[in-house]
Amino acid sequence: MKKEVSIQLADYPESLHPFLENSKAYDTSSHSGAKVLYLDRGYYLKIDSKENLHQEAKQTNWFAKEGLGVPLIQYISTDQDYLLTKVADGFDATHFLQDPEKICQTAATALKELHQLRPADFPTNNHLTHYRQVAQENYEKGHFYPKTLLPQFDISSREEAYQLIQEKGHLLTENAFIHGDACLPNIILTEDGNFSSFIDVGLAGMSDRHIDIYWFIWSLHYNLGSTAYGDIFLDHYGRNQVDQEKLRLVAAFEAFG
Repeated sequence: MKKEVSIQLADYPESLHPFLENSKAYDTSSHSGAKVLYLDRGYYLKIDSKENLHQEAKQTNWFAKEGLGVPLIQYISTDQDYLLTKVADGFDATHFLQDPEKICQTAATALKELHQLRPADFPTNNHLTHYRQVAQENYEKGHFYPKTLLPQFDISSREEAYQLIQEKGHLLTENAFIHGDACLPNIILTEDGNFSSFIDVGLAGMSDRHIDIYWFIWSLHYNLGSTAYGDIFLDHYGRNQVDQEKLRLVAAFEAFG
């Protein structure tokens, strides 16, 4: 549930004041560490440590220009970073849980089309290098997140996940342009269930398509409580383009955050 919060204009850069004045603000922050405010005049304001949103601002702007994302209104970096965007037209996919097959069909089509893009001017690189580094660093720190695993991939322990990464981690390749956090809340649909836009695109870039595919299957399972809808999604995406062993490998990586 969104929690209404009080806004003190003096706490924010002056250029944001026209958007904050006379707005009700609600804290919609999730697990990412950034603070996210919904402004009821039709905006989202993301706040994070200095320079943390610099790359995401560029990526948000690119998606908007391509007609795949929401308009970027302002990016400001002072003592903190501020990223102001328009609210997306439509509703995130969790609003359509009564019609899960429509979600699967629409999202599969949208993600497949995204994965086929090969943008020469997208502002990011070395996605997989960072992906591998994070897993290694978190393993060395003793971290392990079993909630990111799915039962069908049969990984039962931290050591089993790490061994799989060590043996097969090289199989992930930069074969697609991915969203990077392809969960139901980050895919916006129109009122009739068609694709509208992607949001929260800070992890987008060239990487392995199976990262998006895994996270969307995970999100379906999390929101609907069944593995069956993951199979429906794969049917619509095209099973000939999906390697089950790579999905299991992504599960192992994601268990290390």
